[in-house]
Amino acid sequence: MPLPDRSATLTTTRPSGSRTPQRIAQTFQREAFRNAALRRVLQKTDSIRAAFPCGPVPATVRSGPNAGRNSVESTVPEMDLPPSHQDGSFITDTPAPGSTEPDLAGTIQGVRLLAEFHSAEPTPALLERLRRTPAGRGPLALDRDDALQAAALVDEVVSDLPERITRRCLAPFVADFSAIHRTGALRACPTEGPWLEEKARADASASLLRWRSGLEAELDAPPLHLLPNDHIAVELMLLAALLDRGRNSDAVRFLDRHLLRWAPDFCSSVATRCREPFFAGIAILTNALIDNLRDQLGAACGLPRPVDDGCDCGSGGGSDARRRRRWTEGRFPRACACDP
Repeated sequence: MPLPDRSATLTTTRPSGSRTPQRIAQTFQREAFRNAALRRVLQKTDSIRAAFPCGPVPATVRSGPNAGRNSVESTVPEMDLPPSHQDGSFITDTPAPGSTEPDLAGTIQGVRLLAEFHSAEPTPALLERLRRTPAGRGPLALDRDDALQAAALVDEVVSDLPERITRRCLAPFVADFSAIHRTGALRACPTEGPWLEEKARADASASLLRWRSGLEAELDAPPLHLLPNDHIAVELMLLAALLDRGRNSDAVRFLDRHLLRWAPDFCSSVATRCREPFFAGIAILTNALIDNLRDQLGAACGLPRPVDDGCDCGSGGGSDARRRRRWTEGRFPRACACDP
């Protein structure tokens, strides 16, 4: 099927003719923040793990407003997982010699907050919380350029909302959330399966079910109970649950075998195609947080990132170029049957 023209990736919102010059200026300022954040991402791509699939293949995916747990086939690769105790919890590696356990309390809060943004449409209460604790100073604050730019973008959008945030003023946010997570209008599937090669989807359900062992009570709580097991929000909550239980080595393995295999592509697609700068910022923050967390945990646990596999990229330059293309083009999951 023909794909839309992706030559222009940094978009500019067309302000309505009824807006005042001040509102128009604010709109273009927000777009400038978004474009600057995306450019910062291009400069940061050398730190993003190279071990990604070189391209997805078609599969049947159902999407729509009534999509639930069975709407998308869970398609996460079954791989050799670490040995487990009788209660299902994994036996983790010992920390690296000389390393110290990182303080992850703030990071866990940030992961859960991002999962909340990805699991349900924004509400006045959620935006009020973000106003009281801005992204640039709360659990989403990271000392890296892409995260700083994205946090500034999110905070700018929130500060521009009326003093009393109502559902009516959040209508554009709700429409954008629906395009990302419900209707498939953005062609940025929020589940892992469509981003993977067919050979990696064979034992998908068994893999995630094993990771979920002992965590069902938290992962089946509303609104996660309506989402597929491989939805971005569910996987983020699973990651937070592992960290909350001190299973840092397991969290590293889960990042390598699940989130980092597809979430950067998903975040790129959202950041380059969504209409509202707010969700562009959330997407960039999501990618920045899991990428930064992988480096932090890897150093503490003595688990370096895997080398690139399955891609003839020479000394690594080709791999960097491929990662840059992922952000500048915003890859389409060809397994997603959600043509606009």
